[in-house]
Amino acid sequence: MNKSEKYRVTQLSRNGSRHSTLMTEKQLFNFRIKRLKTLRKQELGLTQKTLATAVGANLRTLQDWESGRSTMPKSVEILLELMRDIPSVRKRLLATTGTNYYRNIRRRAA
Repeated sequence: MNKSEKYRVTQLSRNGSRHSTLMTEKQLFNFRIKRLKTLRKQELGLTQKTLATAVGANLRTLQDWESGRSTMPKSVEILLELMRDIPSVRKRLLATTGTNYYRNIRRRAA
């Protein structure tokens, strides 16, 4: 990839509207890191360890993705979105970790 290339990124809001932005490769990389952290912490409410186990990665690998030391595979990014959007996928993946997702959400809300 040419460092000066621009990539079109389309974001969907919760109300369904779309917003397109052109980003450089570095901006896109930083955007994906921020998105991973937001998905894990705010939308899924998971610890790094729990998420790493659920997606079949080592804890250190997930930490590397979140810090920008290595690039998260697109397949993992898609899996995170499926976990967010489809409760049965989230439940099935978290069952392998021994984590009760719904119990954790209630604890955070209290």
